[in-house]
Amino acid sequence: MADRSKVGMEFPAYTMTVEKNKIAEFAMAVALKEEKEGINPIYYDEASAKKAGYQGITVPPTFMTSFFFWTGEGLPGIVKALGIDLNRLLHSEEEYEFYGSIYAGDTITRKMKVVEMFERGKRDKLGRFVDVTILETEVINQRGELVANVRSTMMER
Repeated sequence: MADRSKVGMEFPAYTMTVEKNKIAEFAMAVALKEEKEGINPIYYDEASAKKAGYQGITVPPTFMTSFFFWTGEGLPGIVKALGIDLNRLLHSEEEYEFYGSIYAGDTITRKMKVVEMFERGKRDKLGRFVDVTILETEVINQRGELVANVRSTMMER
């Protein structure tokens, strides 16, 4: 069961450089999942990205979800700090607000905090509810510009 005293907790800021190979890898995984034949060249080819109006190779819209897995303590460290059982976890929802673009070579900083924890639904056979944890993450580029906010919902059954 999640530790509700963690509401308001802020995780240490984590900074990383966005690598063009990671962008292409992520775009390919999404394309395969959606059964597309290929990926948009703006995610791996500089000339194509510039021709499409971008400053360089850009990230797919949901790329920021991968920050959980590639940065700092990763998802296992986050759920451990919150007292969540990783074996009972469902990463259920992501919401994005975009204020700018992220490009290959950018250095981004993730600032994440716990904004809500509550119970939802009906009790299971053992009398437990589903515990819901909501994290909000600011994504800031190397110029100090807020480029996105991400709201992540996790459910522990």
